[in-house]
Amino acid sequence: MSDNNVLKIIEPYVARLGLPINRQQLEQLQLLSELMQQDPLYKSVSKISDPEEVAVKHFLDSLAPLGLAADIWKVGTVLDLGTGGGFPCLPLAIALPQSSFVAVDSRQKSVDFVARMAEKAGIKNVQTRHARIEDLGREKSFRERHDLVVCRALSAVRILLEYTLPLLRNGGYAFFYKGPKLDQEMLEAAKAFSAFGVASSEIEVLSLMPPAVPYERNFVKILKRHPVPSAYPRKAGMPASRPL
Repeated sequence: MSDNNVLKIIEPYVARLGLPINRQQLEQLQLLSELMQQDPLYKSVSKISDPEEVAVKHFLDSLAPLGLAADIWKVGTVLDLGTGGGFPCLPLAIALPQSSFVAVDSRQKSVDFVARMAEKAGIKNVQTRHARIEDLGREKSFRERHDLVVCRALSAVRILLEYTLPLLRNGGYAFFYKGPKLDQEMLEAAKAFSAFGVASSEIEVLSLMPPAVPYERNFVKILKRHPVPSAYPRKAGMPASRPL
C-alpha cells in the first residue's frame, strides 16, 4: 500500500486541534497504518477496512483528544484497556514517546497483533498484557500504580469506572473516549461515581464537534483522589453483568 491516507488526512488536523505531532511522527503513523492493513490478522481485530476510514476512525480518533486536557498527557505510565487492534494505544505511543504504554486485552490474538505491530513500526514504548481487566485490578504490580488509564469503545461509563479506578494511583486520571449519547451514560453512572467517592468537581466532559473533526466525539476525564475499596473490582464478568 503506497498511498498516504493517514498523512493526507491527519496533517490538516494537527494544527487545527493543537496535536503535538511532528513530521517524523506522522510518517511513523503512516508506516503503522500500512503494516496493519497488510497484516493477515488485521481483519480479525478490527471491522474497519477501508483505508480512509482506518485513517479517520482509528488514527485520527485516537489522536484527536491530545489537543484537549494537555495536563493528562504528560505522564509516565498509561494503560489502554481493551486495546483491540491497538487503538488508541499505538497512535498515542507514537505521539507521546516519553510515556510508557501497556496495551491490555482479554484476547490473546489482540495482544499478539499489537506487539507485532509495535515491533515492526519501531514503537519502543509499548508493552502488551493478556488479561481480564478485573484480574489486573487485583494484581499488586498493577493496582493503583498508573498515571493514566484510557478506554475506547469498551463499555458504558458506570462499568468503566470499576475497570479503571482500581488501576490508577491517587492523582491519576481515567480518560474515556465516548460517542454522542454520553449524557444518558453519565446519568446512569451516578451510583458508580458515588460508590467510588468521585466528586462532580473531579469529572470533566470534553467535546469535539464538526468541523473541528469529522463527527461528534465526547470524552470523560476523571481525576482519582481516593483509594478504591478492596471489594473492587469484582470478579471477572461482574462489572458488566451487574453494573453499579
